[in-house]
Amino acid sequence: MIPGGEFLSAEDKPTQRVRCPVHGFIRYSANERKIMDHPTFQRLRSIRQLAMTYLVYPGAMHSRFEHSLGVMELATQAFDLLALKHRDQLIEELKQVPELSEDTMARTRQTVRLMALLHDVGHPAFSHAAESTIPGGDHEKLSVHIIENVMGLEIDKTFFEGASGLLKRLMEKSQELTFMREFVASQMDMDRTDYLRRDSLHCGVDYGVFDSRRLIDSLTVIVNPDSGRLQLAIQRGGEHTFEALILARYQMNTQVYLHRIRRIYDYYLTEYMKLWGAENHNTFEDVIKHDDTSVLMEIRRDAQSENDRSKWARRIVERNHHRRVLETGDYADEQRLRRMTRVHRELKQNYSDIDFYIDDKHDIHKLTVPGEQDPQKVEDLYIAEKDGKLKVLTEDSAIIGKIPKRVRTVRIFADARGELLEEIRTSARALEAQAA
Repeated sequence: MIPGGEFLSAEDKPTQRVRCPVHGFIRYSANERKIMDHPTFQRLRSIRQLAMTYLVYPGAMHSRFEHSLGVMELATQAFDLLALKHRDQLIEELKQVPELSEDTMARTRQTVRLMALLHDVGHPAFSHAAESTIPGGDHEKLSVHIIENVMGLEIDKTFFEGASGLLKRLMEKSQELTFMREFVASQMDMDRTDYLRRDSLHCGVDYGVFDSRRLIDSLTVIVNPDSGRLQLAIQRGGEHTFEALILARYQMNTQVYLHRIRRIYDYYLTEYMKLWGAENHNTFEDVIKHDDTSVLMEIRRDAQSENDRSKWARRIVERNHHRRVLETGDYADEQRLRRMTRVHRELKQNYSDIDFYIDDKHDIHKLTVPGEQDPQKVEDLYIAEKDGKLKVLTEDSAIIGKIPKRVRTVRIFADARGELLEEIRTSARALEAQAA
């Protein structure tokens, strides 16, 4: 028995298990094993979670496959806890979804698990570095295609009629399914929770470590005051764990995801994949034929050839990267960005035979912060008081408003070495001082 309902069948009981370095044993059913064994899902074993970050942090060899299992485990823990706390309230809303009108809690739980398991199934080789090469430019669109056209019949036959269509609507952000989607796609979802912990472990850093067990234990369900629909919220007393998640994300961005060498290899990968993908990613089916291993073989071949991709391939294979010339701190504003852009332009004019590259950006969260100019609100998170009253978390938190919503480290790179590199760095500092 699961909290609030029965398993769909004997084949849906979690009788099998795999050991995870982050969560211990992750349990799954014989039916879920059929989905996990599908070649399109097995492909995720050969797509690294952090692309070529292993060139900086050698342990970062983990895959989208193990991350997907981890998200399924955490999403299940969160759902089961809420099912114990709010069973009747959940059934009342969820049974209005046609596919969930019968066996409501069992079907919902299974759908949440499948959504978590398949949320990254559409990632191309090297993940985000190749995202622009997918037809439509979005891995979520490819995930929808896979669920609908590649795995859909098997999902429906294995679980229940309409399961694949329900997953498709979840991926497409249908408003009726907001509550279910929040387990995997929200500001405090289990996707972020798993990758922060997993990336920290494999990179050998502690920046992404926070009390995720307390975060899950603090979850509750409220009725959104604007939409009237159910929404995840945090019980009073648990808000500090969410602050820790935001701080962990901030630190992982500044120390790992935006590391200068990781960023320069992301640039090489992106430029290579634009050219390679123009010939090899013409359809969704083309994309899912490939993974990191097959594309890396292409990169190695191109590094030995002479074509329009060769220079990017050689950069990667020979680990011959641009060097940092000038960079801002983590909080460059628009004015500082304009100054750096001007310095970049003048360096290119003064050193016309040197190749330069400028890099910036990254978001931390998309919550509305009190007092900010032109807020780009995605969602409000609420603290649920014991008396039932709600408070917007960002208005109550003294920490989240202090953490920048966007980390912007602007860097200028140059393909130079030795004395010439030092000369360019000196010139860059002087140009920036003049532009200030």
